[in-house]
Amino acid sequence: MEKTAPLPDIPDLLYPTAEKREALNRRRIELSDKFPCTFMNDLMTDTLASMICRRNPQNVQKLFREMCTDLDVINYRLDALEDVMNNPKLSPSLHNAAKKLLETEEKNRGGNGSPDSFTALGDRIEMLDSYIACMEELDELSRELGSGIRSEAFKSFFEIIGGRCKSEEFAKMKQDITELKDAFSKKIRSVTVAINFNAEMRPVSAGIVSYSDKPAGEKPNVFDRLFYKNNAFSDTVVSGKLRSGLPNEDGYLSEADKALFDALEKLTSSYMRRLEGALKVYDRLSFSRLSMLSDQLEIFDGIAKIADTCAARGLKMCRPEFTDKPRTAELTNLFDPCFYFKAAAANSDARGDELVVRNSLSMDDSGRFFVLTGANNGGKTTFLRGAGLCFLMAQTGFYVPAEGYKASLCDFIFTHFPKEEETGINASRFTTEIRDLKTISDHITENSLLLMNESIQSTTPKECAEIASELIRIFCIIGVRGIFATHITELAMMFGDIAADPDCRSIPVSIVAAVDENSGKRLYRIGRGMPLKQSYARDIFDSFGINIGNVRKRAHRG
Repeated sequence: MEKTAPLPDIPDLLYPTAEKREALNRRRIELSDKFPCTFMNDLMTDTLASMICRRNPQNVQKLFREMCTDLDVINYRLDALEDVMNNPKLSPSLHNAAKKLLETEEKNRGGNGSPDSFTALGDRIEMLDSYIACMEELDELSRELGSGIRSEAFKSFFEIIGGRCKSEEFAKMKQDITELKDAFSKKIRSVTVAINFNAEMRPVSAGIVSYSDKPAGEKPNVFDRLFYKNNAFSDTVVSGKLRSGLPNEDGYLSEADKALFDALEKLTSSYMRRLEGALKVYDRLSFSRLSMLSDQLEIFDGIAKIADTCAARGLKMCRPEFTDKPRTAELTNLFDPCFYFKAAAANSDARGDELVVRNSLSMDDSGRFFVLTGANNGGKTTFLRGAGLCFLMAQTGFYVPAEGYKASLCDFIFTHFPKEEETGINASRFTTEIRDLKTISDHITENSLLLMNESIQSTTPKECAEIASELIRIFCIIGVRGIFATHITELAMMFGDIAADPDCRSIPVSIVAAVDENSGKRLYRIGRGMPLKQSYARDIFDSFGINIGNVRKRAHRG
């Protein structure tokens, strides 16, 4: 007999092929082993992952760690994401189907062999019946959504579902299960059991005398029969009740179920032949990807929800575009999604720039490496993190927190964000800082992105400026795209010399976080310009109410 070709499995929504999945899995491991993956903490990816996928944020973190550079994979994910965003019924329907199938599979786990009781047979029929119903619901959903499905991922999914539903094997399984359900529900509703006793009223033998398609009724117990000798009782009614009314709640009932199944072998053998035919078509391996399907849908749901939530507050997210023009980037009205959610929770009425001030960033031949200065609490770190998350989310295959994004791929995101407690003059911390920067300079390439936040702060101001300028020159010679947020304003005076270096491949540019010069109010606007003459730290000092006059008065009172 010719073997039936195995049915194709449910497609992966994140990887177009198994080979690409394996390649990116290897890349994730290699990057973690080779490079300092500080960007995961510095860009607060754990917070973002939890925002996207509360149940399993680690699934999002794994994607972030890939730092994907495969455009086929990136666009495959973006297309699937847009199908979820544009078809509100798609994801809930798939989640519901997967849940039903997984619950049924879990109930029947371990039941691969032949049923040994009517209860087991009924469970197996329920499993197959649920499978048939879910497949047909999904096939109907495919016809309903029609041309609304554009991604390769979901087109493949529905083609597989449609192919299974249209196959001869599926039709045969459906017919077998229909007949089996009909026979199972109508053929046997009761059996008559005969028990032979000896002279001492001890049972010596028992067996099934007959079966019926109607349930047997109850009658008075044996003492009633003996007491009311003149009463006539039907021979088809039941004398007493079984120990339990629920299957498998009582060991005796379970054993009786199995015994009856064996005793009625003539009937049950025909049931089994039909069931075996159905099980041959039922592809148990299809369930191995149902959990994965739900997890992947949850990721797309999370991104879609964030995009909708931001749009409702006047902040647009967009599908990223990629260009072949090397080492370029054009980001319009970008924002930090982690900061956005904190701001949105604190201010329920604000919208747009009143809620989160957005900024733009352009990296090209006129400027690729930016030194960002400005007032304390002026939004420098938030801008830095927002830009980094735009690159990371774009190459993960997600919508990005910006109105426009067009950039060439970067091979890795290097970050250097010293902790607050690690700032200040400290020889050992300075050694650690330089060691970290040496690792970055050894591995960074012209296609990398570099984000530095208050680096080179652990020695004297003069030495900080000298070392920082030397590092900027190194990174500009390599040709990286980068942003260095710092308070070392003297660096801007050195850019002319760096740009004049014949080996310079990334022009350094000064950008500044703007402040209202009269009030000192932070405007959170980032743009090209020379550093401010002051960092406006005094107003932060004064805002805490530290007043030398009050202290003098208190001292005199003492």
